[in-house]
Amino acid sequence: MKKVGIITMHKVPNYGSALQAYALQKKVESLGYDAELIDYNYPNQFHCDGQGTAYFPPRKMSRLFILNAVGKILMLLKVKSKEQKAKDANFRYEQQKNFRKFYKKCFKLSRFFDTVESLKQDPPSYDIYMTGSDQVWNSHFIVGDSNFLLGFAPEDKPKLSYAASFSSRNLNSDLDMYRTYLAKYDSISVREKSGVDIVANLVQKKAEVVCDPTLLLNRDEWQKLCPSCSLMKEKYLLLYIQSYSYDPYPNIITFTEKLARKLDLKIAVLLGLKDGYHIEGATYFETVGPIEFMQLFRDASVVVTTSFHGSAFALNFHKNFYSVVKKIDDADSRIVDFLRQCGAEHHLIEIAHADSVENLPEAKTADTEMEGLLSFREESMAWLKTNLETVV
Repeated sequence: MKKVGIITMHKVPNYGSALQAYALQKKVESLGYDAELIDYNYPNQFHCDGQGTAYFPPRKMSRLFILNAVGKILMLLKVKSKEQKAKDANFRYEQQKNFRKFYKKCFKLSRFFDTVESLKQDPPSYDIYMTGSDQVWNSHFIVGDSNFLLGFAPEDKPKLSYAASFSSRNLNSDLDMYRTYLAKYDSISVREKSGVDIVANLVQKKAEVVCDPTLLLNRDEWQKLCPSCSLMKEKYLLLYIQSYSYDPYPNIITFTEKLARKLDLKIAVLLGLKDGYHIEGATYFETVGPIEFMQLFRDASVVVTTSFHGSAFALNFHKNFYSVVKKIDDADSRIVDFLRQCGAEHHLIEIAHADSVENLPEAKTADTEMEGLLSFREESMAWLKTNLETVV
């Protein structure tokens, strides 16, 4: 059995990152390969230095448990000066506990690589090397790290990418690095149409658009991982905000509150809101893991999201939903390209217009959109199967 090593951002405490890594590993295995996620620490010191952010090395759960226990004691003693630190320790512990439970259950991992150099100096051995999906080619995130372009892989081994994302219509930095390593790929697929142009301009190679790995699994396959119970007793609107691409506040809050009142739904907030914002009467799910993430999408009546993977799961679970973007023609094309591919662009709302629920586009996911998704899934699986077979 041929062995495939997949490098991606699998342990970022982000639902989409964890679930796309699991899905790609699962589907490669279904094609008859021994698939393994390369356990590369992202972000590590190199990435944080390049991004100008603080680096927090991975901690063992025992260490997080102790910090959490100390935090709870400080809160019980009402030590005001330590209150925020105590809350942060509790949040990290609960979130990491839920995510690591998923990693343990669902991931097949290589040995651990903590630094850029450790992976380059002693890389794991595979028959095929693959760059997986998510924003693995986003220059702002990888800040010159060629490992996500398989710079660590032996020259004589086959290399391909599946649904890699630049997360932009343009690439403005590290161009020489991208040219050098993209030229060494045997097959390239990207997640957005904009990525096709970037690859063609850099190395004159043809890249194919394939679906995000989370969409390779259908609703029934995802639901097998979930308990049958619901996390909310009443019918609800699910609000899931990611704000690293743009700041959707305060319009997103106004829109959600008005829509929930119009539809007579409770509000469930996944991950919480920006400091200074609160929705009266909402139920908050701030530290749940990937399994609970899927439960909340599965059982929602309506979804409002600014997230790519929020949009992907809303469509895959056949939900009524709105995807709120900065602009339809914005540089970050991930959500727009995906929904257009499936004929589902009517779910898009620009944030500037997300302050009213009057004259809204139809939120319902039509059967034609599910047919578009099914077609996209089948084409993507065919690409994956064919290119794994031909690169060897």
